[in-house]
Amino acid sequence: MTLPETGEASALLKPETKCLKKYIGNSLRESMWQAMEEQRITCGVIDCAKLLKCYYENVMLCVLPEAGSEEVSVHIQHTLIEAFCWENDIRILKVKNQLAVGEILTGRKGPCVPDNNNIEDQVTLTDISCVMIEYPMKRMSMEDEHVIEFHDDVMLSDVYPKPVIELPI
Repeated sequence: MTLPETGEASALLKPETKCLKKYIGNSLRESMWQAMEEQRITCGVIDCAKLLKCYYENVMLCVLPEAGSEEVSVHIQHTLIEAFCWENDIRILKVKNQLAVGEILTGRKGPCVPDNNNIEDQVTLTDISCVMIEYPMKRMSMEDEHVIEFHDDVMLSDVYPKPVIELPI
């Protein structure tokens, strides 16, 4: 069996899925911002592994930025996180640029993010090689639903290669 080329793969998608694919970067960015404001986001491989160990059923989505080919340890960590997520039915989305993830996570100041004037309260992200978004306590937002629908329609389909999402900054 041969797998379709990228151009053929997109032709196999339903029209609704093509529309989802077009705006997924914006929806994922907004979903990440909302998760930050609601304090339901975890960054860093070690912290994400701790979350998965204790509360994996609360994780709505795992966001994995592409690692450079020279970063062998990050690749191994991603493989282990990915395997755990697959085994426990946690959605995984891969994104193109780790720097874009960092800019998204530090770019919007919500109600729970400290004021820029106080240096002691500033948000600093040291490890953004893995990001976990937990389910909201209340109802999911339209963006959360959009991201989940994209994952279920595209990532779980039999169309290959799976897309790597480009995040807007």
